[in-house]
Amino acid sequence: MKKCEILSPAGNLEKLKFAVMYGADAVYMALNRFGMRSSADNFTPEELKEGLDFAHNHGAKVYCALNTMPRDFEMEALDKSLESIEDCLPDAFIVSDPGVIATVKARYPQVEMHLSTQCSTVNSRTCRFWYEQMGIKRVVLARELSLEEIKEIRRNIPEEMELECFVHGAMCISYSGRCLLSNYIVGRDANRGMCAQPCRWEYVLADVRDGIPFASVTEDAEGTYAFSSKDLCMVEHIKELAEAGIDSFKIEGRMKSAYYTAAVTNAYRMAYDAYLADPEGYKVDPMWKKETESVSHREYDTGFFFTSPHQSAKVCSANVYLNDRAYLATVSDYDPQTGLAKCIQRNKFSVGDRVQILSAGSCGRDAVIEKMYNEEMEEIENCPHPKQVFYIPLKGAKQWDIIRCGE
Repeated sequence: MKKCEILSPAGNLEKLKFAVMYGADAVYMALNRFGMRSSADNFTPEELKEGLDFAHNHGAKVYCALNTMPRDFEMEALDKSLESIEDCLPDAFIVSDPGVIATVKARYPQVEMHLSTQCSTVNSRTCRFWYEQMGIKRVVLARELSLEEIKEIRRNIPEEMELECFVHGAMCISYSGRCLLSNYIVGRDANRGMCAQPCRWEYVLADVRDGIPFASVTEDAEGTYAFSSKDLCMVEHIKELAEAGIDSFKIEGRMKSAYYTAAVTNAYRMAYDAYLADPEGYKVDPMWKKETESVSHREYDTGFFFTSPHQSAKVCSANVYLNDRAYLATVSDYDPQTGLAKCIQRNKFSVGDRVQILSAGSCGRDAVIEKMYNEEMEEIENCPHPKQVFYIPLKGAKQWDIIRCGE
């Protein structure tokens, strides 16, 4: 059986490390320009080198996104960005603009190129064009395709050509991210990584004579968000995805927290490993979906894998985030002799709080904070300071464990 890849978002170096430690086979990131998430922390060349070393030492790959549509005045900056990483080349570049593709191919012909979903690839002939004529190793298919259409593409392309699909995270109301709404309203170009997400706003009808709103565009008492898509979640459909011939399961979320990256990657890792262990007897564990529900997300849906866009637009009923379980701390070290875990605070919590401990390869387990010590090993009642170092008794803890709010 051809093994599929779990591909996780890395909005910065910390998130890259959590993705790798929680089971990602590969991560995707961007430099400070030319990626579709310019508001993420992103990577300097020095951080990319550190990230590559960390990933490679743990058997994972790193892909660098260069998938915006740059203008002529930006091409010199693109050349400089590529020059800055000649000593720390990623395992692949994610590209979309033909000019960028030609530039990358000329400078670094030895590095694989993956075609971004920005290119809206929806058929096998287009896949073969990119593969045969342009040397593209992998295509990230458009999110509007159904599972049956993906199967048909797989049947009609070379076996060694790879297909990647988004399986989790935010969806775009526009066709695979090609949108002018942000440009029109606030002057920020979505196709150059600066989307202001005006599709997520609530809109009202206004009296154009004096600009005073007089009617909300409502479906119910909560209002409507006619352009705001539900989030994608396919963790309960790993078997179908794998058997459709998809090579890489892509998780969206470079703007989300390190906790989001770890928890979602962990859920998909557990689900896929269970499938690999017993494809015929595979059963979905409801705890995997529950883990994806523990992070900040909008209403979940299966996107267009089973329902076409003309049947359902997958629009949110309200623009709210659901079930965001507070990310309290991470374990940076553990002493088995004393049973004390050294932790770094992310949100305030106190002695007596019920929490959950998330470890790679398992779902959250319940615990109670019985005692807490500062760096001088003095007992304290809580840890109110951002990134405060503290110690708690936590039997069997491991570095990279995450402490989150209990249920």
